[in-house]
Amino acid sequence: MTDSLPTFRTPHFVACCATSLALATACTTASRKPPGVPPTPATVTLENPGGDADDPQEVALRRQLDMPWGSVSDKPERLVVPLPDPRRYRGVKFWSFDSFAGFRYGDDSYVMSALFIFDVPPGSPTDTHACHSVAEKWALPQIKNFDVKFDKTEMIEDSWHGQEVVVTSLDGYVDFGLARWHFSGAYAAYPAYSDACLVYGMAVPWRKHGDLAQQVRDRWVKEGVPRLIARTPTRPPPLQ
Repeated sequence: MTDSLPTFRTPHFVACCATSLALATACTTASRKPPGVPPTPATVTLENPGGDADDPQEVALRRQLDMPWGSVSDKPERLVVPLPDPRRYRGVKFWSFDSFAGFRYGDDSYVMSALFIFDVPPGSPTDTHACHSVAEKWALPQIKNFDVKFDKTEMIEDSWHGQEVVVTSLDGYVDFGLARWHFSGAYAAYPAYSDACLVYGMAVPWRKHGDLAQQVRDRWVKEGVPRLIARTPTRPPPLQ
């Protein structure tokens, strides 16, 4: 079953994550369960997938590790986007830049993801390496503006519907005042269209659980990247 896929504006997902995670804070004042006790099922919501657990971030990230994959899609299903626990992802706007779609897991942004479509000149290649280069050239100035630093990056090649796709995993941080905010993320460059490149990325703030954030990212790379479906041969028009 799929949900409606909205249209949003967002910067490069890594820079967005680095700034959003520093600004997002838990705002729930409801009573909490004792440590180690699962949340009350009725409290696990779109707004707070961690429910009334003592540590809602831990519960939310473990849901991202344990819940089955689903998807969201625009109604014509031109693009089907894989997400674990998809009914608890909300379409969001970040800042400044055009994207095809963006999503946030919980109001406290436990996980964020975004899709970008980049036009290429007629006759230019749209293989995954060319698409990766296009995305990097666009993203680097955005990252510089947000002063994002990277501790680790790793590039792998995966298979996507019989084609090669380049996936980059990374860990990084951004400093806000005296605080340093870490995150893990990844993005894949898809040769999805004959006239455009598709990039799908995600990012997970560490906060108290850097190990879980890395595991959520790694699951997305291993299981999520191959599940994306683009059903049009050329770039789809913007969603209304």
